[in-house]
Amino acid sequence: MKKNTFIHLTIWLNLLIINSLQAQFREVPIEVVAVNNSSVSWGDFDNDGDLDMYVMGWDGKKRVTRIYENQAGVFKDIEADLAGANSIACNNLAWGDYNNDGLLDILLTGQNGMERMMKMYRNDGKADFTEVDCGLEGVFAASVAWGDYDNDGDLDILSTGKSDKTDGGIAHIYRNDKGTFVEIKANLEGVEDGSAAWGDYDNDGDWDILLTGRDNSSKLRHSVAKIYRNDQGIFTDVNANLEPVSRSAVTWSDFDNDNDLDILLAGYTDNAQCVSRLYRNDNGKFTLIPSSLIGIQRCVATSGDFDNDFDMDILLSGVTLDGRRIIRVYENKGGFSFVELPFRFAEISSGSAAWGDYNHDGDLDLIITGEDKDFRIYTKLYENTLNKGASTLVATPQNLKADVNGNQVTLSWNKARESGVTYNVRIGTKSDDEDVFGSMSDLKSGIRKLAEDGNTAHHTSWVVKNLAPGTYYWSVQTVNGAYKTSIFAPEMVFVVK
Repeated sequence: MKKNTFIHLTIWLNLLIINSLQAQFREVPIEVVAVNNSSVSWGDFDNDGDLDMYVMGWDGKKRVTRIYENQAGVFKDIEADLAGANSIACNNLAWGDYNNDGLLDILLTGQNGMERMMKMYRNDGKADFTEVDCGLEGVFAASVAWGDYDNDGDLDILSTGKSDKTDGGIAHIYRNDKGTFVEIKANLEGVEDGSAAWGDYDNDGDWDILLTGRDNSSKLRHSVAKIYRNDQGIFTDVNANLEPVSRSAVTWSDFDNDNDLDILLAGYTDNAQCVSRLYRNDNGKFTLIPSSLIGIQRCVATSGDFDNDFDMDILLSGVTLDGRRIIRVYENKGGFSFVELPFRFAEISSGSAAWGDYNHDGDLDLIITGEDKDFRIYTKLYENTLNKGASTLVATPQNLKADVNGNQVTLSWNKARESGVTYNVRIGTKSDDEDVFGSMSDLKSGIRKLAEDGNTAHHTSWVVKNLAPGTYYWSVQTVNGAYKTSIFAPEMVFVVK
């Protein structure tokens, strides 16, 4: 073969590969309000087996909050009566079934005019949402997350942000007592303009806390990044030596598939740099891993297995130090080796981004909001056309066991053969129910109502506490990194005396 012919063939093959990668996503036209200073989230609020869309932010004239019902891929505004809000931080809204009735409820934070808010809306079915007066402290530049920190089967709240009662940030935990929320004395450092997440980093079977933001410790204020270990509801700063950041985003994810949670962190440092950092979890100690991830602030940093190869990839969205608005996806090539995809999404920021399989084909799609360099506002949907998810199998857990000890039970099952999976438990006081421990999945089909890991993460056993005497019905399913699920295992029974 002549040299020039070989060179041309090589160039052609490279272009073919690049074009193939470029085709992994395509923009889908949607009639959804365009917003910046915004947050978006996926959740199947109407229990029809597909993900609906929750959008809040500034539409250029006013603050809006909208729920769009997914009708075979077409999104229709249900005109829910929700407070219009916007925020300058990500992760400031969340779906969660706080009352374990099988319907996704809404937790909303942000600002409406001069009012800083944290509002909860109970899902009463048939697109009807009712505001619940829970006495939650209003916050702006906020982050909220649901998590069962006390292992009693219902969802508690982690909240950070700029308070409506003080001049600085707060970090609060609200314990869910049968639908009533009580603030506990967690002694977390108050932060604003940051991010917070639950995750069991030390594999002891309860949810620890990762938080970042700007603190209130001095008039100058500075950025923090902290891990708090949960010991029976007592939270202790473990001095993890993470890069302090504000205008930030964090996520827990097992990037190297060794069954412990690693950290992805991005934001703005006190020495005026934008960073994106990966930390490997080595038996509860965190090691900074060199990477080529682009540094960003006012950002989204999250993970999901968009290519269905059983490891977690990375999505970053935000603003670089020189003011560029970017959205980047990094493919996980194994462990902590990440390669940037050549596909270019719309270059927007000051918004949000979220993975979710809206067309239920097994592949993660992407919704993004924000503004471009000319301050034009967008909400865009990108369909993942890789089409590997339909043929990806998710095995149902086997060998379920329940060990009752007083008023608590330890549930266990066999580990799946596949890597990169999590598990999702349900418990009810009646057969085919989950009024004790909600799964936020459809109990018959197993389809996940949220684009989230299972409620026991990668654990193959889980303790549930403070159970009343009685007979309980339970099961578990497997969830992969694209949030495709198995059906639930055959139902089992245990008795608390």
